[in-house]
Amino acid sequence: MEQIKTIVSSLTEDETVLEKLCTRMETLFSHLDPDAIGADYRAALEAGDAAAAVKACAAYYRRKNVVLTKERSADGPYSKDEADRAVRGQMCEIGVPWDFPDGKVDFQFDPTLVKGPRNHEWVWQFNRHGFWLEMARAYYDTRDEAYAKAFNEQMAHWLTQVIDIPANWNGPGSAWRTIECGIRLYATWPAAFEAFRLSPSVDDCVLLLMIESMHRQAELMIEHPTGANWLVIETDGVYTFSSAFTEFRDAKEYRRIGGERILAEMQRQVLPDGMQYELAADYHAGVFNDFADIYETAVLYGHEAEFPAAYTDGLIRMAEAGVRMSTPAMTQPRTNDTWTIATTHMTRRAARYAPDNKHFLYINSARREGEPPAGETASVFMPYAGFCIMRSDWTEHALYLNFDVGPTGRAHIHQDKLNINLFCGKDELIFDDGGGQYEISAARTYGISAYDHNTVLVDGLGQNRSEPKQVTEPIDAHWITNAVFDYACGVYEDGFGPDQIRSARHKREVRFCKPDFFAVVDTLTASDEGEHTYEILFHLDTTHVDILENGIARSAFGGDSEVLIVPVGDRTAEKETETVSGQTEPFLRGWFIGRNDNNQHPASTVSRMTFPVKDHRFATLLFPIRKGDAMPEITEINDRIRVSFRGKTTEFSLDNLSDKLSSDAQ
Repeated sequence: MEQIKTIVSSLTEDETVLEKLCTRMETLFSHLDPDAIGADYRAALEAGDAAAAVKACAAYYRRKNVVLTKERSADGPYSKDEADRAVRGQMCEIGVPWDFPDGKVDFQFDPTLVKGPRNHEWVWQFNRHGFWLEMARAYYDTRDEAYAKAFNEQMAHWLTQVIDIPANWNGPGSAWRTIECGIRLYATWPAAFEAFRLSPSVDDCVLLLMIESMHRQAELMIEHPTGANWLVIETDGVYTFSSAFTEFRDAKEYRRIGGERILAEMQRQVLPDGMQYELAADYHAGVFNDFADIYETAVLYGHEAEFPAAYTDGLIRMAEAGVRMSTPAMTQPRTNDTWTIATTHMTRRAARYAPDNKHFLYINSARREGEPPAGETASVFMPYAGFCIMRSDWTEHALYLNFDVGPTGRAHIHQDKLNINLFCGKDELIFDDGGGQYEISAARTYGISAYDHNTVLVDGLGQNRSEPKQVTEPIDAHWITNAVFDYACGVYEDGFGPDQIRSARHKREVRFCKPDFFAVVDTLTASDEGEHTYEILFHLDTTHVDILENGIARSAFGGDSEVLIVPVGDRTAEKETETVSGQTEPFLRGWFIGRNDNNQHPASTVSRMTFPVKDHRFATLLFPIRKGDAMPEITEINDRIRVSFRGKTTEFSLDNLSDKLSSDAQ
């Protein structure tokens, strides 16, 4: 112990921490197979020469070649600016920057305590060490020792500052949350090892204690698995570490456990329609890439035979689901907790497993090659996720509406059943913003609530459901798709407000009158004998909305497309159409609650509210209007609607939106 204490004493002056570092070094030696490290190491251990053992072990690791997947390797793209800022201790997480004085990084400091609002994710995500990946790649590319020196110092700080695993390791302020352990072990730390192991600026003790910490993190995840996307991330970390660092006595067993877990999670988390069961594009894509990373790691180390063909079939199915969900902007719609995910985030990798897949080629080539999915129409229903995707075609100018009739999802839940979001080409005309950062704030509460979604409030209260998180049978959305129209409907009959009051039943029907506009009919039926106020909401990412005659709302994005929101039908019980932007009192309204790619900013909420009534029907037409379009001509005869728009006349009944015979009168 005294020999080791002398060796590691340069890392800290704190005697208590020094004792712990010595214990960690001894633990490393106990977990390594001496025969794998080499004769010099074994001889040093047998002689009790700790200094020689450290030297021989470090020499082994400096020779060691770790093979990583293309996405995780140190030989990859990087931001020099971000790497240089990290060297200076200038960091940014979840959109919140912080400059550490004199570049001395404190891995447990939370800038959101100073800047507000409080967000535990800053410390958690900071301890994923994405900046080390940037530094590692910069060093790999340039061999500038400034990066290695900064890494050595920062890693030494991390090893001494967070040496103990807290009792509540997945709690606030912990650098040992298991999702971070997983990310460190499959991404940032192996790449840092790959880049910096040969640097003379990296101390032997730092290198060895880093490796010991990697093993301890793997051990924690093996002993305390969680679930959902966390478990996939944890397993990716365990599998990557145990495949690369086979000199650990338990590496083979850890890899076996990791392999069994990931096969089980593929079966558990991927729905029959290909969607990941959290129903959030962010996590669907993330889990896809973790599944893929594990498989590709197995291939690199010769273990692909342990994965059945159904495994890569599952990867292809997940990417195909992403293709079917794609907006005209080649992104995924923001459902549940999600930022804007490019579909290529999955299809570029999926093309490795299905090189002849024309759908992946279509997305990856930006429509220049391949072909889109073939079906009766370009529209599709995802019967287990509950997403009704109505689209005019697969061109970059297509109309697209996503109508959510599905369950909550297993996690990252928003109160958004029957929500819609609407695109015209690349322009998102009616938005779902993804709910914002995971902070403790009124904005976050608003962002995941029905108040920030395109649905209906009852007596000023939003949806509040917790089940079902997942369905086991296909959803009956009365889905119809043909060349003339698409139709789907869904029902919300759970509670409203914090007390989950079952005050009313909400049925929403959506009809896409191809190829030009949508009809949305919302039928509210009281579940008691009382009267209620009902309010319908639409959210537009602009602060310029004009209210025209008859309560029509017209956006003023100033881009290629605008949207007309046109009330039709019996409106005698409705108040005037209102639009609100950037409201904070008495409650939030008219905000885009951004997440990562689009910061929180004022937007517009367009609403129509009833006087107290027992039952009511909101009927709304949604027209994407391109530059040069004339206003639609709308005629109402009882419950029948006749629309003349873009040289075409369409007629249908509000009482029967699914009636095929009532559409497309020429």
